[in-house]
Amino acid sequence: MHYEALWSKIPIAKIALSLLGVMCYLQSVSAQDSIVDQEVEVNGQAWLDYNFRTAMKDSRFLSTQVGFRTINPAIFNRFLGISTLNLRAKSWFKRKQEGAEPWIRSYHLGAGIIYTNNFNEDNNFEFRLIQGMKFAIPTIKGFKIYNYSRIEERFQYSFDGLGWDTGFRLRHRFSITISWKKHYLHFTEGFYFPISAELFFNLKRTDRFNDLIRLSPGIGYKFENGLKLELYAIYNRTRNLTETNNASNDLILRLRIFKEKPNQLTPLAPANEFDESGSGDQNN
Repeated sequence: MHYEALWSKIPIAKIALSLLGVMCYLQSVSAQDSIVDQEVEVNGQAWLDYNFRTAMKDSRFLSTQVGFRTINPAIFNRFLGISTLNLRAKSWFKRKQEGAEPWIRSYHLGAGIIYTNNFNEDNNFEFRLIQGMKFAIPTIKGFKIYNYSRIEERFQYSFDGLGWDTGFRLRHRFSITISWKKHYLHFTEGFYFPISAELFFNLKRTDRFNDLIRLSPGIGYKFENGLKLELYAIYNRTRNLTETNNASNDLILRLRIFKEKPNQLTPLAPANEFDESGSGDQNN
């Protein structure tokens, strides 16, 4: 199938790119000499990231995310790059029943860099280390709640001369992905609905960006060649968005692009396997 035909069938992609363009334009025209707390207690953000993976062995692959984020009112632009090594669970972690899926799906080791270009303050650089584990909780037939727990060591450097600041946090994400095909609502093959909720436990806060909770309902489409598009409308509660801001409510439009090689594709059904193909491993 040609890209033009697929594009015409998926208005979600056109809408996503249009909204991202509007957000970037509003962000550029609303730049101010100073930002007060009241203006960022409720803010709008646009996130865009490109995700790909590299197979290493049957039981492991490397997931990489490159992303850009901006905010309205104009406070900062963020650039990030994060890679995670995904290690599939070995046989001794699997359930004893023949053919049953393992309780523990995979382990994750990763590292990343995040650069924040602040418009009214000194810039910020973060180096992050990641250790995580993904496991599934079976519920009713046909549904599974996927869980992803990870620990992060965050090393932030502020260019204001104060040097390095260290933080630690625990994150836990509940997620489920529903497709039309899998759950009896026969519709265009390839559409699915990723939904997640994530909790953040800041064991030791860093100077910036200490998230508390993130709710991420979305819609996605998978092409036959492995390309996937996901559009999310996210609510995020965070602390220390700026030097003086204590807490804020972030309303985020996020477009995620995933590219996989044809020989590495995960079948369209069951839909929950989307989450096992690396689509949530760098959900930062």
